[in-house]
Parts: sequence; C-alpha cells; structure tokens
Amino acid sequence: MSARFDPRPTRSESSAAARRSASAGPRQRTAGGWSSPRRLAAGALCAVVLFAGALSARAADKKFIELGWDIPDTAFLRTEHLAMEQEGPFDGVVFRVEAKTGDGKSVSTQAGWSRQRWNKEWFEDALGDLKACRFTKFSHNFLLFNATPERIEWTDGEGWDALEEKLRFCAGLAREGKVKGIALDFEPYGQNQWKFDPAGGRTFAETAALARQRGAQLARGIGSEMPSAVILALFLNSVVARAGRVDDPAAILAEEHYGLLPAFFNGMLDAATPQMVLVDGCELGYYMNSVEAYQRAALEMRSWHGPAIKLVAPESRARYRQQVQAGFGFYLDMFVNPEGNIYYRSPLEGSRLKRLSRNLAAARDASDEYVWIYGEQCRWWSGLAKDKPWREQQLKNTAGKGRLWEEALPGITRAIARARDVRAAAREEIAQRKARGAAANLAVNADFRQQPTGGTLPPGWSSWKDEKNPTGSLAWDATVGDGSARAAQVASGCFIQRLPAAPGETFAVSAECLAKGATTPAVTIRWQTSEGQWTHEADDSLLAFEPAGGDWKTAFGAVTVPAGASQLIVLLGVRGQQTASDVCWFDNVEVYRLD
Repeated sequence: MSARFDPRPTRSESSAAARRSASAGPRQRTAGGWSSPRRLAAGALCAVVLFAGALSARAADKKFIELGWDIPDTAFLRTEHLAMEQEGPFDGVVFRVEAKTGDGKSVSTQAGWSRQRWNKEWFEDALGDLKACRFTKFSHNFLLFNATPERIEWTDGEGWDALEEKLRFCAGLAREGKVKGIALDFEPYGQNQWKFDPAGGRTFAETAALARQRGAQLARGIGSEMPSAVILALFLNSVVARAGRVDDPAAILAEEHYGLLPAFFNGMLDAATPQMVLVDGCELGYYMNSVEAYQRAALEMRSWHGPAIKLVAPESRARYRQQVQAGFGFYLDMFVNPEGNIYYRSPLEGSRLKRLSRNLAAARDASDEYVWIYGEQCRWWSGLAKDKPWREQQLKNTAGKGRLWEEALPGITRAIARARDVRAAAREEIAQRKARGAAANLAVNADFRQQPTGGTLPPGWSSWKDEKNPTGSLAWDATVGDGSARAAQVASGCFIQRLPAAPGETFAVSAECLAKGATTPAVTIRWQTSEGQWTHEADDSLLAFEPAGGDWKTAFGAVTVPAGASQLIVLLGVRGQQTASDVCWFDNVEVYRLD
C-alpha cells in the first residue's frame, strides 16, 4: 500500500464532532463528517440513491450502433453474428440487404432510392439469413436504406409508389427478422432529392407541400408493416438547424442543400404510427469536441422553442416532442487521421484515445438513446478478411489501411465498451483478471477478518455518525461472515476508508451487505484533495445494493477520479435504524484500479 495512505482510523465515533466544531470553517467537511451548512452524511445520501437514478438515464440505457464501410450484408450476419458480438462493443449494427433480380442483376438497399420496382420474392434468402441469426447482445440492429442514386420528381406518383413499396418490403423484412427498425441515410450520393430547384415551375412553398405528402407516404408504408419501427435517420432537422434560428426559415431552406428535408420529415410525422420512434441522428456530431457542444445540439433538437421544432408544422410539434429522439453520429476516423487532416482530433492529456472517450461519453449523455458510431478506414469484423483483402487498394494510403480498429488504435474496444456501459465493462474486466489470478484488491482489511487491536472499529476503517442523532454503534463483528462491519440502531452513519487515487483513473468498487429490520444501506464514493479537503461533490457516486442470491446483497459500480482529487473515499453507510434489532453488516469490499 502506498505511503500516502494511513490505514489507521483517523476519527473516533465520539471525538470527531468536537474537533470538527472547533476547527472546521464554513462549508468545509472534515475527514470524518460534514459541517454546517451542508450536513448530508453518507447515510443521508443513501436515501436518494433510487431518486437520483430515476431522474437521469443510466449509461446502460443508451445504445451504441455500429455503421461503417465494413457494413455487413445479411449473409455475413448469418455466418458471423456470434463472432461480431464478441468483437464489437456495440448494442447493434446497421446492415445492408442485397438480392438478385429475376435476370441475375444485383439490387441493394444502399441504392434503393429509384423508380425501379422490386419483387418481394427476391428477398427470401435475406429473410432466411435474418431468421437464422441468434443474437444475444446485438438487440438493436437496423436495416440501412439510402436516398440514392436517383432523384424522384415530387409529382411522379408511380416513382413514389415504387419507393414506398420497397420500404414496405424492408419494414416487413425487419419485422419478420426481429430487427429494431430502418436506418435512413438521406445523403444523396447521386442526384439530390432535397435541394429546391426554382426551375421546376413551382414556388418553394408549393414544392415543400409536395415533399410533405411524400414523407407521409413513405412513413405510412413503413408503419403498415412495422407499426413499432424505430426509424434511425442519420440526420433530420439538425442538419439545417440554422434555418430555425431566423424569423423566416423558408428563406434559408430555399437555398439549402437539404432545404426540402424538413418538409419531408413533417410528412413522416403526419403519418407515423403512435408506437413509432423517429431519431434525429445529428451527423454533425462528427465535428463536436466538447460536452457543451453535444448538450447544446441536443437542446436545439428537443426544446419547445429550439430551431429543430421551429421547422416542424405547429400542429405536429406535440407529436415531435413525444416521438422524436435526439441522437448523435460519432466519427472514429477523427482519432486515427494524422495532424493536418481536416478530420483530426488532437490528443487529450497526451492520448487521442482519452479524447475519444471523453467525446463519446459526451455524445452518450446528450443523446436520448442512440449514438451511431461510424468509421471508414478500419473494420470491426475479422470475418471480412476471410475470403479476400478488405478494401485493400482503396484504403492502402490511409492511416487505418483497412486494419481492425483495435490494431489501428489499441484500446479502442475497451474505451467504447466503457463509454457504452462502464459497469458492465468493469464487471467483465474484473472477471477476466480474476480468472488469470491478476486482480489486486486495493481495499484494506476488505474481508473484515482482522480483529481490532484497540477500540471496536475494524482495522483500516474509520467511522462517522450524525452528531445530532448519534444513536447506536458502528463496530467490528466476529460472528458474521468470518468478520464484518456492523451498524446497529444507527440513525445515520458510515464506515470510511481512504485510498490514493489520481485524476482520470477509473476504479471498480463493490461491497456486500446483510440488512435486518428497518435500515437503508448504500455505498457512497466521494473525493478528497491531498490536503484532505472534500472536493467535486457533484461527482459523488451512490451504489445501491441489489439482490445477489440469499439474504446478502451486492453493490457494484465504476467511478472515474475527477480533476484535483487525490483520494477515493469509500463510505459504507446506513440510515433509518431505530431499534436494536435494526442491524446491517458489511463485508467483502473490493476496489480495483481499471487503468
């Protein structure tokens, strides 16, 4: 153990309060407790665990979706889907559907925006591929449909009927193949559907009205086959948000590259089923480089008075608020391209991976549910190289060179996994370490088997009780679990241990408890400076105890040390105990440094 950590108790149960009242200044907290005016003890913090969890979505509730030049088709999914789930730290993938026409020509959903008619029979093999998949992790997969290669005249009823029919085919395929929905890429890689052409003989308003009708037509077609579809658009109104910041959006939209897309989207809202979810994937997230940038963009997509909703017809704004989510695109090539490239992100604290982690976490926190992670120069799926080199000639002069992402940017898989769900990633990492016999628990007297040599507290642990109501006892107990920490009839109090930590480090923390009677236990992780001052109170972490089989419960979480902190403080807290039969035992504390 580092010399910076003194394992001896630093506060007794009774004398700490007197020392605090004599020496602590306003708004300061001493090593053992909290002084006026903020008197929240660890036990009191425990009471708001469930409340805090209800107010903010957990990172685990967010979904990371992979999309890139390594996009799989259904045949690849069929043979490789289990391997893909092991290789990619995602919740799902965007895939393409390919088929053969009656005369042997190829068709693809990546190039389906045309007047060509499709036959449903062409896609029987693709449906068989999807039905053969047995995904266990990738539960949010999306079928990609691109707005390319043609521009269909807004008045071309036959052309739009053909396009609606194709999207109905895709929605039915997605439904029967247990796919989450359709990913729509409105970028015109061929002719531009969305740029207003004044030479067409109609005004912008007249053309926008036609575009709205066509949006409704396509949404109606999707909904007829898949009423609960999630439509993950790579961008919607976010791409022309600047038009929503002026008094007359139409004047801006008439000149924009995507000027007719808001009208088309209005039509989609008109015809969307009540169960349908539409995601504005905000591809402009590629260029964002701060927490503030992502939060500002999300607010602009969500707000009743934001620029995105200003581009929505007034009668549809309530539906927009109910059914449209804010999402983000995230561009991985930014973190492998060389300095000087237009798509480049510089290192953070000497590491480009750290900047990736920070930005991806910012995108995750700002999104409602989905972040789609896009890359071109590298690949996630090793199976792509089985038959032939993957884009060898096309990518040979790039920084990525078509390698696996983990080869091009070592550590990227773990970084994305942690950003996606740090608790799940930490559990897996610790399990792997334990299997190798390489897990070093940093907690002192973690199993509470050491007997006190003086006093009643377990060695390595100090304690605190609410000085206004210092009832009950916090002590070592030899009779439970080969030794444990026991809190009995404590209105509010905790056991405390301090461990050295450095800003940016990530730790996994767990503990077990057995509670009897009226008691509310929780683990709180807090932070101190090297001088012993409490810091970054907004970054306190509350770990709730969850059933683990039998009477014992387990709390588990992962925390990252904030800037300026040099000590991680573990508090095993209780509150609400009233009688001698209200008892809680703590045992088997584990603290692992993950970095």
